[in-house]
Amino acid sequence: MLKIYKTDLNGKTIEIDTMEKGCWLSITAPSRETLNEISSHYNIPIEFLEDPLDLEENARVEYDAETDCTLIINDFPIIDVNNKQFESYITIPVGIVIGKDYIVTIGSQSLHFEEQLIKRNINTSMKTRMALEILFYISSQFIAKLKLLNKQRLKIESNLRNSLTNKQLYDLMEIEKSLVYFLTSLTANAEVINRLFRTSSIKLYEEDKSLLEDVRIENNQAIGTSELYTRILNSITGSYSSLISNRLNKTMKTLTLITVFLTLPTLVFSFFGMNVILPISDTDPKSYLYIIIIALLSILWISFVLGRRGTFND
Repeated sequence: MLKIYKTDLNGKTIEIDTMEKGCWLSITAPSRETLNEISSHYNIPIEFLEDPLDLEENARVEYDAETDCTLIINDFPIIDVNNKQFESYITIPVGIVIGKDYIVTIGSQSLHFEEQLIKRNINTSMKTRMALEILFYISSQFIAKLKLLNKQRLKIESNLRNSLTNKQLYDLMEIEKSLVYFLTSLTANAEVINRLFRTSSIKLYEEDKSLLEDVRIENNQAIGTSELYTRILNSITGSYSSLISNRLNKTMKTLTLITVFLTLPTLVFSFFGMNVILPISDTDPKSYLYIIIIALLSILWISFVLGRRGTFND
């Protein structure tokens, strides 16, 4: 999908049909033919259009002197559509190409920041300012998604206090996976932001530097929040792993005690069931009662010994 926007004389960003000087070209999941056409028609290196479509592409800044184009790749958080059971997140690259007379954004999926920029009426002819606004929006989206993940974690943690199920543990694993994606992408985005302060291919005015500093602050805040939530989640999973292990130990302890108590009467009855001469006469009508008493006494004796050792204490 290809859309072209431009800020008119009234300061409103509108969609137009043809590419003009000072416009913004938004590209989503283009075909190979579309990429070749855009590259040749607008003098953009084909690599600048292809690389952001690679889901494994790293965030970076790259300049092409021949076409005087600068490529900025940042990672953007999106919902993992492959996970139908839980709302987890992954990150995908989004490309920003700053040319002489235009700015181009390209991604493999619709990221919906067009609506936000149109509402704010960002002047499309101010290419650097617009690129920085996109970077600020990306950083703010990370923080928004982190808040949603934290709400999900708090809900799961509340349910864990009442009952512990495998689904809840799997959901915590999905949150942890999302945080790994976020932290890795935010760290790479931070390197891009720091490089923008030093690059000579993009001219930064004082207002641009101030906005770029806001982007760095927002991104660093997202990094700090991701690290904090990761430590909290690791602490929770560690605690509940210990809880599961403790419950398993208690279960095994209970089964072992039941086995011991059932084994002693079995031994007693086995002795008196052998075909040998025993102290108790088989003609005595109370013989069966004596055997039961001996079995009960053995149970009481082993219970006393185990109780002295604190076996029944939690």
